Amino acid sequence: MSQTEEQDGIPTVSNPPALPVAESDTKSTHLHNSRSRAKALAGEYAIDFLITREAEHDLLERARLREHNEVKRQQENLEQISKLAYDSCGEEKAGIPDPDWMHYFLSIAKNIRSTAMQKLWSRVLKQEITTPGTTSIHTLDTLRKMTQREAQMFHRACMLACHFGGDEHKKLLTGVTPRQTALRLFRPRPADKLPLGGFQLPYSSLLILMDLGLILRGELESGEIATDSPLAFGYQGYQYRLRTPKKGITFTYYRFSPTGQEIASLLGNKHHEPFKESLLEILAKHFVVEEVQQPT
Repeated sequence: MSQTEEQDGIPTVSNPPALPVAESDTKSTHLHNSRSRAKALAGEYAIDFLITREAEHDLLERARLREHNEVKRQQENLEQISKLAYDSCGEEKAGIPDPDWMHYFLSIAKNIRSTAMQKLWSRVLKQEITTPGTTSIHTLDTLRKMTQREAQMFHRACMLACHFGGDEHKKLLTGVTPRQTALRLFRPRPADKLPLGGFQLPYSSLLILMDLGLILRGELESGEIATDSPLAFGYQGYQYRLRTPKKGITFTYYRFSPTGQEIASLLGNKHHEPFKESLLEILAKHFVVEEVQQPT
């Protein structure tokens, strides 16, 4: 996988099996004006008769041709997703996906054309084969509504997500806030903020992910961090223990929704090194940070 593909978010396969490409696809990369682009798109979807007047068939035959091309394209999409899922499977124990779930999955997956999104849908299928019932119908609906750009945006959020305490639900940490003392009532000590926008996840992206139902609306604040016992803290497979003698320290964060958590589990752990460094730097201002485990 190239570095660009990793930065773009959803991973892609290195050498996917070639799919038939419409003639208009191969010639459209050099088109720059909207008129030429509109004509090329109409040709790709077999709805260009009134533009070119070159069709040899009547209206009904042209409709049947368009439907034939669409069914063929959908079959190609499903076969590609199935092959990607098969290639990623091994000797792990498997179950039988619910037939109704499988029917609904196929009804959506048949329209997934981009290689990156096909890779994501193949992971959904593999997970349902190995652990039936893991991915809900609601999650499939959410995935159906996501564009490739939104999927990449969510993958970026997953790369910045952590968890702490006994709750392994993914969260986007935004800051560490110390308690205000009596001496600082008029000059409160500011929170140490972790600017997500500096890591290609601006607030506008968070709003989009909230609208999709992947992140809960509103920034949350944790309870006070205990001083008498270490706090478990995890980031992308790295495990830490945080200790502090200071009272009144809290975290601010955004929390993934249950649907967001389901989709995030498909993507696995992938850390962002500059973000990890910034995260540990802020934590070290308030805690003694002890690394317990690195990703295997």
